[in-house]
Amino acid sequence: MLKNRQEGILNLHGLWATAMTLFTFLLVKQVFHLLDYRLNDQHMNLYMMGVVLASIVNVRLLRSYAEQFVDLGWYKTFRLTSQQTFRIMLVELAIVFAMKDTEISRLFLSSFFGVVFCVLFAMNLILPRRLCRLSFKTQVIPTVIVGTTKSLDSLQDWIKNKADYGIDIVGYVSEKPCPPVNEQPIPCLGTIEHLSRMIDEQEISQVVVIQNALSKQAASQAMALAQKAGCRIRIYNNWQEEFQQRIVVEHEGEYTFLTYEDEPLENPINRWLKRAFDVAVSLPIVAFVLPPLTLLVWFFQRKQSPGPIFYAQPRTGMTKRTFHIIKYRTMHLTEANVKNVAKQATRGDSRIYSFGSFLRKTSLDELPQFINVLLGEMSVAGPRPHLIDHDREFSKQLRAYSTRHFVKPGITGLAQTKGFRGEIHEPAQLRERIAYDIKYINTWTLTLDIKIMLLTAKAVLFPPKSAY
Repeated sequence: MLKNRQEGILNLHGLWATAMTLFTFLLVKQVFHLLDYRLNDQHMNLYMMGVVLASIVNVRLLRSYAEQFVDLGWYKTFRLTSQQTFRIMLVELAIVFAMKDTEISRLFLSSFFGVVFCVLFAMNLILPRRLCRLSFKTQVIPTVIVGTTKSLDSLQDWIKNKADYGIDIVGYVSEKPCPPVNEQPIPCLGTIEHLSRMIDEQEISQVVVIQNALSKQAASQAMALAQKAGCRIRIYNNWQEEFQQRIVVEHEGEYTFLTYEDEPLENPINRWLKRAFDVAVSLPIVAFVLPPLTLLVWFFQRKQSPGPIFYAQPRTGMTKRTFHIIKYRTMHLTEANVKNVAKQATRGDSRIYSFGSFLRKTSLDELPQFINVLLGEMSVAGPRPHLIDHDREFSKQLRAYSTRHFVKPGITGLAQTKGFRGEIHEPAQLRERIAYDIKYINTWTLTLDIKIMLLTAKAVLFPPKSAY
């Protein structure tokens, strides 16, 4: 039901956007006619068809913004409008190229693109909420939630965002008696035993059951009472609280599964694209950057800390396979340091020699890992591989930790671009770092890899405070 309401608003908005884009085209065309610009009307009809075609394509684009569509905010509105305008530009310029239309006014096209951007921006910012109010003003769905007071925290954003679609959250009921009013996130209406009465008194037409917050008996009782009263039933499986990451529903024919969020790199084409990107980036670095840099490292090591140039260490890779990560050695070669290999480096660590400190701060000690990338053991971007001892320790602290091994480890990663690098002082830092690793796995795109690489290059030039 709610999905259909959302889809309806998206399609309505798309129709209005198409109409306004076409009207904008005709308006700009008319203005240019009044200014005595010569425009080929026969060609104009083709450009007009292109506007309609691009606008129809833009309707599909709206679906990627469905979650926050009624409240995009300025930044997301700007991004959506830029994407819409870019598609219109591509189609119009493709027509120019196909028709070899050298007579088309560049001023006309650029004026149209500029005006349509402003029109679409205003529509994306204002229209969705107004469409919701007009469409659902008389179709409000009084809703009660069945769960615990604590479990309502995970639904706060949903409660807030769905009010525009006519979902009126009346309150909640639970297995236990209501807590004090100041501890209630929304009004508590009583216990599940009061559900039937509340449905009648409040004219409830939808019941949302937070299944994992209730005993099996209580959840079944709530659903039975709601069904008997003729209410719509929605079951919220808050498994993400158990698995510490988002869970999605997959339909395979007549079978329904709950699983981890999407994994784009399970698509072979995406995997090939990522591998091609890895080779394209790592091959020039291994061929042209590593040789002179290795010579420089050798020179300083010889002066400050004689010993091997490189340092190879076992790490856990994709599917928990062990490989040896290659780095420039940054610590003195002593028996004590070898024994303390699992100890994380700290600020002012005496084990690190002077030039080694520079290498670590600028992340240049990581460059030999591009050899690991060429060998297929690592990727340019991905979750950073930790020491095997740390893997064991961190997996005990965080259940979702080992999810990082679904993809190849990276020289750099999303977590590192967000400032999470270096020593881990407390569990909260580990949770946030792993949350970004999981987000990377679930939302991978080639564009994201390029963005991570560029942000890492910036961090090399301007090292963060956490780099040591």
